[in-house]
Amino acid sequence: LEFFEPLLVDGVPRAKPPPEVAVKGAQEWENSLVVFLFGKKLPGKNVKGVLERKWSQVGQFSFHVVGNGVFMVKFVNGQARDWVMDNGLWDIWGYHLAMRKWSKDMSLVLEDCKSIPIWVKLSRVLVQYWTKLGLSYIASVLGKPLHMDANTTNRYVLSFARVYIDMEASSSFPDSIVLELDDGSTTTIGVEYPWRPASCTLCKVFDHSNRTCPRAVRREWMPKPVVLAQ
Repeated sequence: LEFFEPLLVDGVPRAKPPPEVAVKGAQEWENSLVVFLFGKKLPGKNVKGVLERKWSQVGQFSFHVVGNGVFMVKFVNGQARDWVMDNGLWDIWGYHLAMRKWSKDMSLVLEDCKSIPIWVKLSRVLVQYWTKLGLSYIASVLGKPLHMDANTTNRYVLSFARVYIDMEASSSFPDSIVLELDDGSTTTIGVEYPWRPASCTLCKVFDHSNRTCPRAVRREWMPKPVVLAQ
């Protein structure tokens, strides 16, 4: 390390690195995924070992523990990272992983996650809407579409489309989408969630459910008074 003179603002020292410091630092993580583990807190070494076995074909990657249930995985290139994204759902001993590409403005704290990327299956999609643009319009009813899996992109199986969507914790997770056609009529798109994380609609986060929310009103059981016969 080396010393840099702090900037004084109203007599208070402040660190102010030049912009290129952040730019260069971000480049080191540009092929990384942020991985959220839901359902159980597991030691990082256990998670790393399982992922090394499951993702062995993408080559080497580095594994970094960010916090409870949050990890960063840095790949050699974007192709390796995208292979992992395209071939989910992934889990650790039955506990599901949610992943998103790292960006410098995203939160790395699970408790702050108001949205999570989720794989969604869309059925009964008319073939004329089976395009990147058409599926984007349909998936946008649920949240922010991120990408499609390889089979959907190649239109190998037309019975359902598989789309990765960033969904809000406040979502009702509907089981259908109404699609208005070019002639004004409508059709219904089926929606299925192979995995859906617990979410709290009170706090609007995925860290816990309404049932375990500390803000929820608790009902206390009170025994009924025993009335003795006169």
